[in-house]
Amino acid sequence: MPLSSPPLRIHMVSLQVPFPPDYGGVIDIYYKLRALKSAGYEVLLHTYQYDRQQAPQLDQVADRVYYYPRNRSFARQFSVDPYIVSSRQSSQLLTDLLADDAPILFEGIHCCAHLADPRLASRCKLVRMHNVEHEYYDGLARKATGWHRLYYRIEATRLKRYEAILAHADAILAITESDRCYFASKYPQVATLWLPAFQAHDRVAPLSPKGDYMLYHGNLSVEENIEAAQYLLQQVVPSTPGTSWVFAGKNPADRLARQIAATPGARLVANPSDEEMERLIGEAAANVLITFQPTGLKLKLLHALYTGGHCIVNSKMLVGTGLDRACLVADTTQALSHAVATVLKSPFDHQARERRIRLLEPYDSARNIARLTRLLTEKTL
Repeated sequence: MPLSSPPLRIHMVSLQVPFPPDYGGVIDIYYKLRALKSAGYEVLLHTYQYDRQQAPQLDQVADRVYYYPRNRSFARQFSVDPYIVSSRQSSQLLTDLLADDAPILFEGIHCCAHLADPRLASRCKLVRMHNVEHEYYDGLARKATGWHRLYYRIEATRLKRYEAILAHADAILAITESDRCYFASKYPQVATLWLPAFQAHDRVAPLSPKGDYMLYHGNLSVEENIEAAQYLLQQVVPSTPGTSWVFAGKNPADRLARQIAATPGARLVANPSDEEMERLIGEAAANVLITFQPTGLKLKLLHALYTGGHCIVNSKMLVGTGLDRACLVADTTQALSHAVATVLKSPFDHQARERRIRLLEPYDSARNIARLTRLLTEKTL
């Protein structure tokens, strides 16, 4: 018989070792762990492991950490379930979850292989959705070629079908308001909450002198970010002569590095340290962030809003965030060029900073852990 749990104990099942917190999903997971710990929770972290080492740093944000190997054998590609799910199944995980009766937070549909297990039927089960995953994979398929396109198409189809497993959750925690609306309409019997992303910053940086360069930053090995950077290099940089552009991020793809080197006015900062990235974001005349993938939340937007000055974005970057008035929104080459000219003439001032502070209030970590606690209280009483 499982042990009775203390009032503030929670299991979290992570799709990947969430340290270092250096890209989208794991940023949200790591800083959620930190916020839960700060709020007095006893946190039991269960994480699938691949491509990363076990991280003793997680002992600072979790009371216990359990690691499970991800099975990435080719045979898993032939499962009827999505590969991102079938490669994350562990009987040991299920045994560990059954050791008590505490609530379980599954991070992403990736981790939901055991969500419908009848042995967990009486448990409070929450699912954090970082995207509408089948839409995300559809977007990847449209940009990919060859074998990768086929894989993404098949995975999107499997994810769309598998998503129905969310009906077994007690609540869905959507990362944007637009995603919340989607899940609420599909699964009206399941409580659905907009729980904004957790991230490193809890206050907007003080005003500081800015440079004269535009900055695009992100993981430059990810196809979505490569596409955005190439659009800027091909369409926007040439239409802003005399303006300096910096492209900064991890592991830039060779073809992107060559394109930056060949573009007048553009330079690459490859694999900057955390400190250098903070400086680049903080000193840029504007952070220019665009995406062609509207689902989910782009955490680099929050990073720029907390750390930097002006932010120039396209509409897809803002879908469901409520942050439209915190940015200059431009959806065409001409509009982006005009926005660049505007920010170079208009310093980021006290009034703009105060407006940003107000608009970022929904992203306060302590406030959102309090909302999560209220939800857990309702579901477990």
